[in-house]
Amino acid sequence: MSGLAAGSGIVAIVFLAMLALPATAAQPSFDCEGARAEVEKMICRDDALADLDLRLARDFAQAMARASADRVLELKSSQRTWRAQMLKCAQSGDPRGCVLDAYTKRIGQL
Repeated sequence: MSGLAAGSGIVAIVFLAMLALPATAAQPSFDCEGARAEVEKMICRDDALADLDLRLARDFAQAMARASADRVLELKSSQRTWRAQMLKCAQSGDPRGCVLDAYTKRIGQL
């Protein structure tokens, strides 16, 4: 019984230690220090968008790795086109919603 109590104490200590750790904000796949476009700055400030950016970067890298040589060129071109359109979300009535939608659709395409 004392082993169970000791184990519970250790779990409580670990849990409290985790609460004391500072929360780290999600970082996108790009360097926020160099972000110039308004949409890029918004992604850097928004954990959900930063997470989507990381997911897209991962999914894009995986798509590139399994693509044929012809498909690689097509993927790169479509990614550049997608990015240019996504950056235009800054001019929409709901920039965050526009970016969220753009990432969600692109991830689905990959």
